[in-house]
Amino acid sequence: MKTEINENQLRSDLELALDEADNTEYTLPDSVRSRFLWPFRDSTFGLGLLLLSISAGVFLLYDFFDSPKVSATNTILFMLHYSLALTISLVLYMNGFLKFREQHYPDGRSARWMGMLLWLISAYALNREIPVFQQSTEWLCWALVLVSAAMVLYTWKEELSVRMQQLLYAVLAFGWWLFAYMAIYVIPLYLISVPMLIGLGLSIHSFVPLLFAVVLGKRLWQDAKREEHVRLGVGIGLSVPLLILGFFLSGWIRDLNHMEETHMESTIRKTSDLPDWVLIAQRIQSDGVVSQWITNRLLLSNRVYDQGQFFNGRGWGLTGLTAFDDVRQHDPLVVIASQLFPTDVLSNDDQLALLKVLSSNRHGAEEKLWTGRHLTTQDIVSQVRIWPQFRVSYTEQTLRIRNQARNATEEALMTFHLPAGSVVSSMSLWVNGREEPARLTTVAKADSAYRTIVGVESRVVARDPSVVYWQEGNRVTVRVFPCRAGEDRRVKLGITSPLLLTGKQLIYQTPTIEGPDASSANELVHVEFASSPTDLKTPWFFDKLQGRILTHKGSYEPNWSLRFQTPALSSDAFLLNEKAYQVEPLKPASESFTPTDVYLDVNQSWTKNEFIAAFQAAKKQLHCRIWVFDDGLEQLTEGDLDAAFERHSQQAFSLFPIYRIANPESALLITKGTAMSPTLSDLRGSRFADNLGLLSKQQTPIRTFCFVSDDTKLVLSPYLKTLAELLVLNMATGNTDDLQKYSQTHQFPGRSDEPDRIALPEAGIVIRETPGQPTQASVAPDHIARLFTYNHLLYQIGRQYFVKNYQTEALIQEAQQAHIVSPLSSLVVLETEADYDRFGIRKDHSGLDNATLKQEGAVPEPHEWALLLMLAGLIGWGVWKKNYAIH
Repeated sequence: MKTEINENQLRSDLELALDEADNTEYTLPDSVRSRFLWPFRDSTFGLGLLLLSISAGVFLLYDFFDSPKVSATNTILFMLHYSLALTISLVLYMNGFLKFREQHYPDGRSARWMGMLLWLISAYALNREIPVFQQSTEWLCWALVLVSAAMVLYTWKEELSVRMQQLLYAVLAFGWWLFAYMAIYVIPLYLISVPMLIGLGLSIHSFVPLLFAVVLGKRLWQDAKREEHVRLGVGIGLSVPLLILGFFLSGWIRDLNHMEETHMESTIRKTSDLPDWVLIAQRIQSDGVVSQWITNRLLLSNRVYDQGQFFNGRGWGLTGLTAFDDVRQHDPLVVIASQLFPTDVLSNDDQLALLKVLSSNRHGAEEKLWTGRHLTTQDIVSQVRIWPQFRVSYTEQTLRIRNQARNATEEALMTFHLPAGSVVSSMSLWVNGREEPARLTTVAKADSAYRTIVGVESRVVARDPSVVYWQEGNRVTVRVFPCRAGEDRRVKLGITSPLLLTGKQLIYQTPTIEGPDASSANELVHVEFASSPTDLKTPWFFDKLQGRILTHKGSYEPNWSLRFQTPALSSDAFLLNEKAYQVEPLKPASESFTPTDVYLDVNQSWTKNEFIAAFQAAKKQLHCRIWVFDDGLEQLTEGDLDAAFERHSQQAFSLFPIYRIANPESALLITKGTAMSPTLSDLRGSRFADNLGLLSKQQTPIRTFCFVSDDTKLVLSPYLKTLAELLVLNMATGNTDDLQKYSQTHQFPGRSDEPDRIALPEAGIVIRETPGQPTQASVAPDHIARLFTYNHLLYQIGRQYFVKNYQTEALIQEAQQAHIVSPLSSLVVLETEADYDRFGIRKDHSGLDNATLKQEGAVPEPHEWALLLMLAGLIGWGVWKKNYAIH
């Protein structure tokens, strides 16, 4: 009996202990999980957070993975975002969370904020179709994401530490400034949005920023009034944006004041050869990354960065809210600054010229006749043939461009950056599914035809032209029109290039392209070597060399090169019009030279040691004068060194007026290149450009020494590069030791160019033109003749480039013979033969045609024509004998 009682008691005690253990296991985790799960007791909040996750995910996936933005796709996705926003609003209303007088209205704050964020995403989805705000800058995108995350995190505010709460309120206060700015920005839309609420109610999105500003402002005020510890966070969040805006405005005002001061100073300059915008570009202060960031936004305002739809007087509307050219970006700092301190110091042309120099984005500053906003590059096919034994290559790049717009016709503009010494030798445009090769004509005729058809006639009916223009600095620009909505255009460009010789290796460099977005483009590369390369080094993405073929198929790689050992040069020739073209090794030559005048072209790329070394080297020359240019030529003395270097080294770049060199035969110009400077075409129409025309009377190239830093490759400004290409300058490069060597030995490198002998220093070869022999075979590629002609044209143009009417019939005919793009010739494709006739563009049959990979482009010589005629006669006689002879 006693045992049974003890057993029952033990059993009851054990069950009690187990019940307590169960209770403990249940209650402890409940207190931890409640910190996160408590808000989900409100099913409306849980639904709102779920819909917000779906909407945000779809919105981001569209941006990250749907690179070609298709309007139809965006319309469907917008309706999804809009439906989700309407759904949560309906649920909030049915639960009484939108009724101010309801007792449980405060309990629905978290759910309401999820609904507000859904409306924000819907508004930005609609903004893709009707761009009230232009494309947001990167910092603005991240700011909106951060504020949205803070609004979600506010639900768990009570579970955060004091410091985290202060940080949370700082972000929310920053968000209040952001939405208050947006609410003010769209004020002009409020009046037209109210009556347009009838129907689908899309205009309700106009009031989303105002809703955020009111709700966040009220919440910040009430919480700061009730909870003392959050006031610090609110204060920081409200004050930091004002400090950032003040700093931005100070940099903006500094640059505007500098421009105005330069304008005033230019009126008292003794030499006013350079336009004011050049002086501004030389002296504008952009010390540090932040300062440059502000300066770039000032220069790009109303071009890349929008100044505001309402504020700049362009008005509102449901269509045509974007700029006529490419899409602009929306930066609140630029909008505020441009309204408080307008950028009207410079004219539109001067601002564009300044922008070309300082932004290093000449492609973006090119003139456009039609927009190219919706164009994307779908794929690029690169076919390359390399002749190592001749040190030349030929590259054909075929681009397929698609217009993603729904109903807009657009113009494609592309800039090809070519390897040094390269020339465009072919172009084709696909018209009605057929490849149409280009014809070579003068720049004036090609430009007239393109502008007439595209700029005037195509406003009524779109026609098919394409044109390629030569540009300074190893560039060409290609224009293609029309790119119709939803359709593809194909264009092909052929480029003849010398291979780059470095030591005992040859380097093939692919052209780089700026134009329609190619970030998602596919690429097919096919490289064929005329002879098997030795010790070939390729990028990682290429397949293994198969025989003499190298291939790559995959994503577009914009910049790559091939390296291989240098073989012996071939003595084979190419024949054209009774002339033979052969390559020979370039043998460096020196000439005796003692300068009587040394000109120091100093800019910010110079070091103090280089400046002193240049002065000392010049000083050791007998009876040598040393000059710098500062509003006139000034003779430099040893006592002026520090002050002169301090003054000139503040220039971002230099444009030495070489026409002021009195005795070019005995002068030495010492300079150092900068990455940026105006080109000669930028200066057209200025007194500086007119004075450059005086160089046409000079015969001797000016000997020029260009400093090269030990750890960098040669950098030449566009100004110096063009002068060197035109043989106005005889350029030598090196460091301070090389300059001392030239000074002590009284020797200077000479040029190897003659009328029948053209040097290509980058390839280490000379192309020689000699009379062709009747028995001589045309084995070498025609690209040798094209490179010879291109550089021979530059040799003949030379200083005449600065004379307005330097184009002569003989020069044009020479370019026609080689079928190359040059300063005086362009390639153009027109739609019909009648178009060619009315613009006077005739096909020349006496020289080379478009270069091609299918044939070398050789023109048969007279003895070759005779052989062909004999062969044709023999075949004809055989056919006649077989069919008509009497047996």
